[in-house]
Amino acid sequence: MKKTVAILLIVLSAILVFPLTSLATGEVLSYIEDEAGLLNEMQRAVLENRAEQMSNKYHCDIRIVTVDNMADFGYRNIEDFSYSLYVDYNLGYGQDKDCAMLVLSMADRDYDFRVWGSHAKTVFTLYGIDNLLDKYLLKELGDNYYNSAFTVLLDRAETYFEMAEKGRPFDSGTDPARITKKIVVAVIISLLIALAVCLVWKSQMKTAKIAKTATNYIPQGGFRLTGQGDIYLYRTVTRSKIQRNTSVGGGASSGGRGGSSGRSGKF
Repeated sequence: MKKTVAILLIVLSAILVFPLTSLATGEVLSYIEDEAGLLNEMQRAVLENRAEQMSNKYHCDIRIVTVDNMADFGYRNIEDFSYSLYVDYNLGYGQDKDCAMLVLSMADRDYDFRVWGSHAKTVFTLYGIDNLLDKYLLKELGDNYYNSAFTVLLDRAETYFEMAEKGRPFDSGTDPARITKKIVVAVIISLLIALAVCLVWKSQMKTAKIAKTATNYIPQGGFRLTGQGDIYLYRTVTRSKIQRNTSVGGGASSGGRGGSSGRSGKF
């Protein structure tokens, strides 16, 4: 009896010290591993089913992991924690271990979105990662709309996969919103130029009577040509600006943990 009580006390102590047992080494990680309890069970089940189907369809692991505090696992850096999850749980699809994963640590509101594998990097370009985070994901996370955030993540991921399958991965040159904006700007500029030309032409149109003779244009005493020569009046100089290769900090980057691409920060 005393031995049984002792064993129960040891088990209880382990639970209190290590509450995140489903993330223990050796366990199978769910596609939606919500240790922080941000979702209800129905929300998690719907997202889990969709993430699993997308992973199998597009041959790339899609994972979302939330924890209360990554420090409980001995990590202070969210990128190191993500890489540890990727390696320890043997994540990734196929030989190249393609994986796209969002990790949240709620204690200090840290996030990391990271991809591994050549296929995943082709689908999730650096531009695409920044667009996903800045335009869609971080706003929802910042407002604590976690189910909405994870849903939009899967929505955008599906769009990226479909574009990549058509040979046009989501990037600065294939972003539909950016292309539409360029077309609108080009049309507006063309209309403004046409308007300016019409206004200039209109300003030059003056009412004048047709003269029957050229008397008004002949100087008194007649016209004589006494000499001729070339006079240099104008010159045209064309200059081209030399573009410099610059980069802005804070965006997605490649060459991270385990040769990954991704971005981390606060939400």
